[in-house]
Amino acid sequence: MKIKNYLMRYLAGIVVISSFVMCTKTVTPVEKPASPNPDNIAELTGNNTEAITGCTYTVKTTDWFVDGATIPAGSVICIPAGTRGALLLKNLKGTAAKPIVIINKGGKVTFTTAATASYAFKTQNCQYFKILGNGTPGVTYGIDINGGNIGMTMDDLSSDFEISNVEVRNSGFAGIMAKTDPTCDVATQRGHFTMRNVSLHNNYVHKTGGEGFYVGNSFYAGGSSLSCGKVLPHDVIDVKIYNNLIDSAGCEGIQVGSAIAGCEVYNNTVTSPGLSPFANGQNNGIQIGEGAGGKCYNNLIKNAPGNGIIVLGLGDNQVFNNFILNSGANGIFADSRYTPGPNFQFINNTIIASAADGIKMNSETIPMNTVINNVIVKSGSGVAIHKISNGVKLTASNNYTGNDITALKFANYAAGDFHLLSSSPLINAGTNALLYGVGIDYYGKTRPSGTAFDIGATEY
Repeated sequence: MKIKNYLMRYLAGIVVISSFVMCTKTVTPVEKPASPNPDNIAELTGNNTEAITGCTYTVKTTDWFVDGATIPAGSVICIPAGTRGALLLKNLKGTAAKPIVIINKGGKVTFTTAATASYAFKTQNCQYFKILGNGTPGVTYGIDINGGNIGMTMDDLSSDFEISNVEVRNSGFAGIMAKTDPTCDVATQRGHFTMRNVSLHNNYVHKTGGEGFYVGNSFYAGGSSLSCGKVLPHDVIDVKIYNNLIDSAGCEGIQVGSAIAGCEVYNNTVTSPGLSPFANGQNNGIQIGEGAGGKCYNNLIKNAPGNGIIVLGLGDNQVFNNFILNSGANGIFADSRYTPGPNFQFINNTIIASAADGIKMNSETIPMNTVINNVIVKSGSGVAIHKISNGVKLTASNNYTGNDITALKFANYAAGDFHLLSSSPLINAGTNALLYGVGIDYYGKTRPSGTAFDIGATEY
């Protein structure tokens, strides 16, 4: 299903209608700039944030807009502690060696705006910058985004950025969004713009109306049909989404699309996503969407009403070392849409108490599905690995299935300690996953630690 434009979830009280895998939004354009306010010039050495001793530029509480056209690469933009309204940063141009750093100063800064507002924090046409909420020792999330239809949006040809130590909450739609949707302006279209080098880590995103993280366009192959014809969304290269906490998202906790190379989603905890989806199929834990390849590993996904992980990717997708608990549908669901790659690989995952199947594969057009060393226990359907038809090509081995969680012998499953006891039947029962590049477990321990690989996400 295709959609032409993004609409706000709330516009004069109207609830947005969305497609199968994508919620919607509209962003208000810039109307007027605020005057620059230079303050307290200091030296920043390279990429080391520890070297920040002062501010090249300080954003006033009353500023809603900063035009960075005259702010040089390597500058430090400080946002003082306190409560303020929304902020737009435009035309910031750092370099790879000297990114522009945006950081909190003197404590936590909270951006508060209504959930019906377009955004609480936005970048427009910015490159090589970092938004860091670690400006005050002892304050984990020094930048607090409260409200906005999009909490944070890296939009309008923004690229090469890092966001860390930021809390995002109570957004009407997505928590953190990173993409530029294609328009009839060719500068926004595939082949003319590529979003690169995106790092989103150590953030806390919760109570969002839509996705927690929404990175890249969801309709890689078909694009959008506009007045100028069909337009294709830009590629995303080298995106890393890791060490984030996502809780109580309205749609997927993490959704990534159009990430054709260098995509990794890892070490995230996604709890209770999909609480208020705009349409069926938007209530999953993590979605590796159309046009996205790469790796999804070492994540904990709990209590997703839909699938724990849904894979619609390019076909060079590896999903391994994930704990997927209490999914309302399947633990993992795979479907081949635009899949020019050779393989979906599901290796050493632990899938427990899915209401439907453990792993369900509708992936008929992919040359091969590889399912090895997975724990699949207490599936509601009674089916551990479900092929939709004989057209699904499958290599499966050394998967542990059953109905008894206690038989797995975790150190303390109820408390979230997934280390194995010495009596676990999973120990040394797997096949060699080094052949697929899997050399660690969920806790980062080297595999194998014994005479053979263990089954599941943890190695004894």
